[in-house]
Amino acid sequence: MLYEYLYPLRDQLFIFNIFRYITFRSAGAVATAFTLIIIITPYFIKYLRRISFGQVIRLDGPQTHKVKEGTPTMGGIFIIFSILVSVLVWGKLDNTKIQLLMFSLIFLALFGFLDDYLKIKYKNSKGLSGRYKILAQVIVGIIIGIFLYSFDNSTYLMSLQFNAGKGILETVRSAQISSTNIFIPFTSSIYFDLKLLYIPFSIFVVTSMSNAVNLTDGLDGLAIGLLIIISIALALLSYISGHSFIASYLKIPFIIDAGEITVFISALIGASLGFLWYNAHPAEIFMGDVGSLSLGGVLGIIALFIKHELLLVIIGGVYVAEAASVVIQVISFKLFKRRVFKMSPLHHHFEKSGWHETQVVFRFYIIGIIMAIIGIATLKIR
Repeated sequence: MLYEYLYPLRDQLFIFNIFRYITFRSAGAVATAFTLIIIITPYFIKYLRRISFGQVIRLDGPQTHKVKEGTPTMGGIFIIFSILVSVLVWGKLDNTKIQLLMFSLIFLALFGFLDDYLKIKYKNSKGLSGRYKILAQVIVGIIIGIFLYSFDNSTYLMSLQFNAGKGILETVRSAQISSTNIFIPFTSSIYFDLKLLYIPFSIFVVTSMSNAVNLTDGLDGLAIGLLIIISIALALLSYISGHSFIASYLKIPFIIDAGEITVFISALIGASLGFLWYNAHPAEIFMGDVGSLSLGGVLGIIALFIKHELLLVIIGGVYVAEAASVVIQVISFKLFKRRVFKMSPLHHHFEKSGWHETQVVFRFYIIGIIMAIIGIATLKIR
């Protein structure tokens, strides 16, 4: 919004030229989203306590979690609200990928809201049937997949060329490639086009990340803290993917409109930082499925948009491990009637092993940071 109104005034007042810079608008997005959620959340917490709108704890969960019964939930509403307001203020709203990210965030949040509402209304941890949540994730995955398969022409492979006249290196737009190509981490020349199969692949990425974040949201500050770590890595990847010179230097695909996604991710980081202020142990509020399902889904979409789908497995390694622990536990129990973990998801296994909740959270943070660094480092190991 500010870009559309203020940037055209740069000829009258040069200072408005600053709105052309993604870094400036990204910083503004972080500050706006953080400030909004810091101001709004305390009033929301008081209101939810007054109407007894609190978390329902699963009966088979760790006994130490019983004290969390009744803690206000659905804080994800204000994470999403802060993101949307911040993006509306600082983003370029004619960017189709920004529009799709905002739509997906809202759409998945609606199903998450319904899930949270049913849990609280009927005082159990079941909520909305899993098939409806999967349906919402599949719909979003189909939309994103079709867009990338049929309508997106923003991806190029670039190369560097020395301009003898200017004495500088310049980027050359060497080839436009399909947005349905998959690039292999640690390599610069191995990629393959999934073509129509990219649509089911998009469904898988969106669905798996949405559910992975949802499964990880079981300890104070765990899911949202990891989200911040991963989002910082994705913001960096988004920025360099949208910068022709850096992308060509690092031998990664150049995506014309990827830089603008950095503004959206920055709003996500700001809102998540603000929410962590209240969600850190002992949590005053939980984000609920309204937050975890939608935020996890957009992480997957961002990875699809910037062509780092497989790299997300590394950067989001903790989320992947949490989801994998549930799959392994279910398969093992159904086939062999034995449990691999004391309890799944994985964070509960370590709680059952004697780790304090905060130990689990901070050690998972450390692993998350290491995985993010490894993911970024792959850009130079090519």
